[in-house]
Amino acid sequence: MSRVLRSFSAELLLVALIVLAAIWSSQLSPYFLDLNNLMNSAAFFVVFGLMAFGLFPVVVQGEIDISLASTLAVASVLFAKLSVAGVPVLVALPVVLAATALLGAVNGVLVAYAGLPSLAVTLGTLGAYRGVAYLLAGDAGVTGLTPEYTFLGLSWVGVVPSTVVLFLIFAVVIGVLMEATRFGRYSYAIGSNPDASRTAAVPVRQTRVIAYAVAGAAAGLAGFVWVNQYQSARGDNADGAILFVLTAVVLGGVSIKGGSGRALGVLLSTLLLATIQTGMKLANVPGTSQTLVIGLLLIASTGGPQLVTLLRSAFGRVRRTSVSTAGG
Repeated sequence: MSRVLRSFSAELLLVALIVLAAIWSSQLSPYFLDLNNLMNSAAFFVVFGLMAFGLFPVVVQGEIDISLASTLAVASVLFAKLSVAGVPVLVALPVVLAATALLGAVNGVLVAYAGLPSLAVTLGTLGAYRGVAYLLAGDAGVTGLTPEYTFLGLSWVGVVPSTVVLFLIFAVVIGVLMEATRFGRYSYAIGSNPDASRTAAVPVRQTRVIAYAVAGAAAGLAGFVWVNQYQSARGDNADGAILFVLTAVVLGGVSIKGGSGRALGVLLSTLLLATIQTGMKLANVPGTSQTLVIGLLLIASTGGPQLVTLLRSAFGRVRRTSVSTAGG
């Protein structure tokens, strides 16, 4: 039991923080614990959660993709355009997901085969894909979607919004992909040591391209949820969302250097951030201050493990010095 507790210590800490955040939020407003309010709030954060789980395999491999929100914008505009054109949703869904997976694969090829830094590549495609979304949507955006493109955002499974059910299914799929498949094992190996992985005949380049394609497809699925929820699409959809998405991944225990992290941690950190942000909204905290809090959490989750390592090292040196002094 103690071994299990140590293994899942990060996830248990997240659970404790979620409970504390929920207590704080409930003190701010009596409406926080209302079931309908909780479910509507959860539905709002589905878009961010889908992108976080798409980014998860990329970060495990020690890379980054900050273009996901722009990919979502492209997807949402494509869905809206196809809806207005009368294309059935069952035809549009695989087409758009394939298109966004291709956009992600472009990032992967530039990183894996051209050897370019992932931050620089995805910073460039962040702007390029956002430009494509603006060109497709025009100044006015796209409205007038058919009911089949908005049904998911308005439907519920019992007391749970359908989009939340979709998110949970996707989270399980990514979790299984990372824990029980060759792709997942390769991803952790690449994140731990890419050179050793190449020596062990791991297809490093192909695995990286697949990870970016998965991230692109996840952003495409988030774009589908977006048009279902908001019944329109613009070129600036989800602008600035990458801060929340990256924080959800890193705060969930996924090392920014790669090689570690669990899907459960990403799920719990997404829930934690959603709880904190909902509480701040109920307290009428300005959006800029909410962004500041999320940014500070990203810095803390990135630098926290390094700080703990430094403190342990310093404590170890002090202890060894004390022992040697006492022995002398």
